[in-house]
Amino acid sequence: MVFFKSNPLLSLRNVVRSSARPRLRSIVRRPPWSTEGHGFGQNPRKPVVGSWLMLPGASLARMVAQMGYDFVIVDCEHGDIADAAMHASVGAIAAQGVSPIVRIPAPENWLVKRTLDTGAHGILCPMMSTPEEAKALVSYAKFPIPLAQRTPWSISGVRGAGSPFAPAAFGQGMGEYIATANKNTFIAVQIETVEGLGNCEEIAKVDGIDMLFVGPNDLCSSMGYPPLDHANIPEVQEAIKRVLAAAKAAGKYAGMFCTSAEQVKARFEQGCEFLCSF
Repeated sequence: MVFFKSNPLLSLRNVVRSSARPRLRSIVRRPPWSTEGHGFGQNPRKPVVGSWLMLPGASLARMVAQMGYDFVIVDCEHGDIADAAMHASVGAIAAQGVSPIVRIPAPENWLVKRTLDTGAHGILCPMMSTPEEAKALVSYAKFPIPLAQRTPWSISGVRGAGSPFAPAAFGQGMGEYIATANKNTFIAVQIETVEGLGNCEEIAKVDGIDMLFVGPNDLCSSMGYPPLDHANIPEVQEAIKRVLAAAKAAGKYAGMFCTSAEQVKARFEQGCEFLCSF
């Protein structure tokens, strides 16, 4: 994840070519938050603030990315953004030194492949309900690691290689991109069902999952309440606390959709790092 306005926007050349690491990953590579307070050791805990893009168009994506956000979510689940528009939006956002994150419609292998082949810095997957689904998602997002290079800690997946667009976006050749993409790809999942809530601790423990993101509307609806009333329902608020605790216990990041600056502040103080609003 990338952090708030105390960190100036970096050019894509500085972010990627000097370290082969996108902005999102450059700042996320800090020690996990401590179990005491909200500190990252010597690195103070800071929020990551982004916007939501639901309409197509490279010009629109570029304008949103220039507004000072750390990331922009290209919404291919509920947004009016098809495959070609996704490619154009991701490139336009990344060219501004901002991390493009794509919310995919479902945890399908071909969708993950098409998304990451655009050069997206990460994916956000909705409706994650079981650790088995989470493990499958991670495998779709990671290239296979050659047998001679595998370690007990490496994550080898089934992602197919062939697209020239992602290496070009990262200023790399195909071989270099394949060798570095596994560690640079950010994977976030949305906890927004009763089943996902019940399994959130195990989902958070899955290797390769970087963040749990609360989908408050659908979580509220899944719990039997009107989806837009989540802020006023104590049971839903307790469920959100459970998801944040699960992420923290597993050394992962937590995120949530917000609708105002006041909500961003409140959710950050509650424990979220990754905060997104329209």
